[in-house]
Amino acid sequence: MFLKISEKKYKDKVYKYASIVESVRKGGKSTHRVVQNIGRVESEEDLERAKKIEEAYKKGEKVVKLGDLSIPQTREYGLLWAADELWKKHGVHDALRDALGERKTEFDVERIIFLLTVNRLYNPGSDLSALEWIEEMAFPQEDVEKQWVYRSLDKLIEEKDSIEENLLENLKESLDLSLDMVFYDLTSTFFEGEGPELADFGYSRDHRGDKEQIVLGVVMADGIPVAHKVWSGNTADVSTLKTTVDDLKERFGIENVVFVADRGVISSDNLEDLEEMGYDYIFSTKRRRENLVENLLTEEVEGDGKVVTEEVHSENGKKYVVCLNRERREDQLDNLDNIRKKCEEKLEELKKKAEQGRIQPSKLEKKIENKLGKNKRLFNHNSEDGLSYSIDKERWDYERAIAGKFLLVTTTDLNSWDVMVAYKNLKDVERAFDELKNLLNLRPIFHRTDKRVKAHVFVCYLALLTKRLITEGSYSNKRLKELKSLKVHELNTDHETMWMRNETSHEQQEILESLDLQKPPKITPETPA
Repeated sequence: MFLKISEKKYKDKVYKYASIVESVRKGGKSTHRVVQNIGRVESEEDLERAKKIEEAYKKGEKVVKLGDLSIPQTREYGLLWAADELWKKHGVHDALRDALGERKTEFDVERIIFLLTVNRLYNPGSDLSALEWIEEMAFPQEDVEKQWVYRSLDKLIEEKDSIEENLLENLKESLDLSLDMVFYDLTSTFFEGEGPELADFGYSRDHRGDKEQIVLGVVMADGIPVAHKVWSGNTADVSTLKTTVDDLKERFGIENVVFVADRGVISSDNLEDLEEMGYDYIFSTKRRRENLVENLLTEEVEGDGKVVTEEVHSENGKKYVVCLNRERREDQLDNLDNIRKKCEEKLEELKKKAEQGRIQPSKLEKKIENKLGKNKRLFNHNSEDGLSYSIDKERWDYERAIAGKFLLVTTTDLNSWDVMVAYKNLKDVERAFDELKNLLNLRPIFHRTDKRVKAHVFVCYLALLTKRLITEGSYSNKRLKELKSLKVHELNTDHETMWMRNETSHEQQEILESLDLQKPPKITPETPA
């Protein structure tokens, strides 16, 4: 096969034409068969183009005229590719397949769960919108039926414990995940319309007390979610801790661990449970209502720097650490002064109205509560004969003394600074909740059965894990955005269909290299099924 330049004369002018030909025998004679007509050669550029086409044919590559080419559709590729490769690399695929392995179905449950998971990184919505995305936008194309989606979700939640156990073992190996310290926190998420049995009214962190909700607890280690559990919407925070601790010990065999949690999930019973089970802990304390805490928070904290810590008390194997942020202290002191000024203005206004007889004495106390709210505690007042008030000096001095401070209690051997740093890492769980709710659309939930609600939460949990694997601990969504821009395009000619991705950008290449992933193939002959 070679490049042939032919000449044709027309009206005293000679024209050159290029073609790719190959030698064949016809009637016992050697002749040339035209493989492809390239066209007229009028310049050195035309000749160079013809030579490149010749080289392509010699390498076995096919050459298509642009006029014969159509691009009927474009699909999502980059983020799907990276997520798929990371699921393989970190054992997420294996965790699901091993747990679901004994089940025989006409569809691939693991593939459907994977696609539902990655859909939440692209365009989170209902299960039906996810199915539409899978059919119309995801690459490679998959034939998925609506009932397969629901049946896959059911199978996912039936094997939740096994999947989480498999996942943790695989992640410990692939990420060298440390379980020396785990972080635990709770959130709630609400329902639109009538929810399942799990749905109930309770303390809403979404500030939607008008809607039924569920409570979700997540355990994290090294920024990676390792376990989760769903409770009914009216579950008290403190009642969830023992179940979670039992889970860690019985399901995962975690014996020596430091448990880090916020003040809302602890009680004296919780602390006793942890101590009996041999777990160390770091907890924040409530700043009011407990005499020991109130006394310790007023302690002076020595040291230079914006943030300082000091161990101020120890008893029964527990250490109490006061943490002071000086910048926050200044802000809170200014805020206290503003609160006092506004409250005194409101009290003065009520006092004048009472003197003028514009407020009935029986309603004055309620008016004070409505105007001052929780700041009522800062004032002494008497409403029996008009209204008189004064600042509660003891309470006022206490509020000023604890400004910018919080108190931690721990059973660990860590120094005071490391105790504070460990507690601050609890913010990672709060960020995870923010990602679940705002990036991955955990809320609102539209399912109507407990099983499907738990499956929906599990898919969001897997999406959070996938995002953390892609971003490698960063809270930025920049990597997701970059990978989403890598698309694949269907190319049709008269003879065949193939798929070609666009060129990878410098940023995309850096991301893939950081994740130790190869670039996806540039050309795929057909869509793998």
